[in-house]
Amino acid sequence: MHYGVITCRTHTLLKEAVRIIVDSDVHALVVIHDNGSVAGIVSHMDLLRRYGDNLLQHKAEDAMTPRVVTIAPEATVKEAVELMLKNNIRRLLVTEETPQGERPIGVISTTDVIRDMREQPWFW
Repeated sequence: MHYGVITCRTHTLLKEAVRIIVDSDVHALVVIHDNGSVAGIVSHMDLLRRYGDNLLQHKAEDAMTPRVVTIAPEATVKEAVELMLKNNIRRLLVTEETPQGERPIGVISTTDVIRDMREQPWFW
C-alpha cells in the first residue's frame, strides 16, 4: 500500500484537479469533503469526459465518481485482489472509519499486488 493520498476538495475547480494530477503524476485524485471524509474519486477517465468543457465552471464533485471501493488497512492482499477483480478496478482506497466517515489513508494498486507476488513463497 502507498501511504498518503493525493486529494482535492469537492469544491476544487477541475482546472486545479487537472494540474494536481499532472504535477503529481497520478491517475486519480481522492475527492474529500471539508471534514476529510471520502466523497468520491476523479480519475483520468472522469476528466476525459469533460474534455473541451470550461474547467473553470466545473468542480471536482461535478466530475467525480461518487462510488469508491474501499478496503480496511488490516485486510489481506488476497481480499484486496478479490475486490479489484469483482469491481474491475486497478486501485483500492484504503480507509479508516472516523466519526465523520471514511478517511483516506492509502492506496493499493495492481502494481502493489504484483510486487507482493514476488515476495511470496509460492513465487519461487
